[in-house]
Amino acid sequence: MNPFITRHFIRLISSVLLIFTTCDAFCFLRTDVHLNITNQLGSGLDLTVQCKSRDDDLGVHVVPFDGYYTMDLCSNIWRTTQFYCGMAWSGKLHWFDIFIAERDSHRCGDCTWRILPEGPCMTCNIGESKEYVCYQWNGEVFQKCRSIKYRAKNAVKHIVFCGLIDE
Repeated sequence: MNPFITRHFIRLISSVLLIFTTCDAFCFLRTDVHLNITNQLGSGLDLTVQCKSRDDDLGVHVVPFDGYYTMDLCSNIWRTTQFYCGMAWSGKLHWFDIFIAERDSHRCGDCTWRILPEGPCMTCNIGESKEYVCYQWNGEVFQKCRSIKYRAKNAVKHIVFCGLIDE
């Protein structure tokens, strides 16, 4: 094959791949992450949420008690995608890194965050078990639990293990 054609073909393919991996319009080539943020602050308390990344501001959303706000994100191939959320209720403002690709992408693609006064708690399904990780505001882990599902005498049972953990 002609070296001139080969060189230009390689440049073209490299350029197309670079565009696909960096543009939001081409999310189908990257990891898809589905997040649910559920207000568990208490009856009558609305949660105001504003989530941002370096490139995107997802706007302000008011979530009633027991309601939820859903986000669909694309994690880039370098696993550097990060979204943080400011959360406010009753005159208090807290923030939390709701998605850090390096921390979260191996856990699950469909995560539920329960927002509690003490901090956010993430629940992920991992095969037959669930993982629960609770954080304090601004990112410190305060509790990690794992639920294990097993069968005993034709019934499905769950055991939950929890502990205080610093990650």
